[in-house]
Amino acid sequence: MFHISDDTLDETNKMLFGLFLLVVMWLLNFLHAQEIPLIQSCHHNDVTVKCAPVCPKLCSSYYYNRRCIPKKCERGCACKKGWLRYKHTQGICIPKEKCKRYII
Repeated sequence: MFHISDDTLDETNKMLFGLFLLVVMWLLNFLHAQEIPLIQSCHHNDVTVKCAPVCPKLCSSYYYNRRCIPKKCERGCACKKGWLRYKHTQGICIPKEKCKRYII
């Protein structure tokens, strides 16, 4: 009869566990590189886009162009067409018509 020693089983289990960890690490790296939308979800009336605007339009500044430093195009969140960020570049998106403009 064929018998496997406990030492052989321990070594086999260690090798299988190491292989399992290697596959999990590769899978996580692959998913991160692909930027699966499930990893990053948009909120507050945002939509996921392939190239997020570097300087999104703000309610407070949609009448003039702000100075902007170009960055690499990256997947991210952006306001829908006709919507603007409220207060700051990470603020919620609101319809352009709801932006209040005060003339002093």
